[in-house]
Amino acid sequence: MSKPHGKIEPIRVNDTRILGPYELDIFRDSINKDYLTTIFDVCFWSGMRYVEVQRLHAHPEWWLKIRKIIHLPEEAQKKAKRKQLERYIHPIPPHLENVLNYFFKNKQPPSQSTWNENLLRWGERSDLDLKGLSSKTTRKSIESWMVAAGVPLNIICLRQGHDKLTSMNHYQGLPFTEAEKVEIRRRLAGWI
Repeated sequence: MSKPHGKIEPIRVNDTRILGPYELDIFRDSINKDYLTTIFDVCFWSGMRYVEVQRLHAHPEWWLKIRKIIHLPEEAQKKAKRKQLERYIHPIPPHLENVLNYFFKNKQPPSQSTWNENLLRWGERSDLDLKGLSSKTTRKSIESWMVAAGVPLNIICLRQGHDKLTSMNHYQGLPFTEAEKVEIRRRLAGWI
């Protein structure tokens, strides 16, 4: 299946913009600094909250290279309503593993408000619909992709720190095109 022609209508979950695979490529290409592209890749492929990515940068020991996982201890996750006290981010796809070394050597991620401003600027450059584009976009997009690719729900929930109800309510049945679904499955092929 080929890439859809023309500008595709945006998908949103609870007013947060979800990026399809082709939108992700266009968006990522609009980021003009390598260290910011690295931060974006870590946010997207890890599915971590932006504040967790900031804390990870300060704690490279949370990346267990040999096991190919990121361990988020309790202090990494300070969200009041979290479902798990600690969690493991795995599988770590090659896209993420390749950038983690650079991530830890680069400048620390900017504040969340600066990051949100950056996302809007890049979205504008990409000619994407900006409504709902925020630091939540990467986390919700990858969770949506995992559901669309058929990653088992228990793995998604453990990785994202959600319960099954959250994943089912928000991410099941999103209207990705057939071409997007094929591409998502291709990109997440090693995850299942």
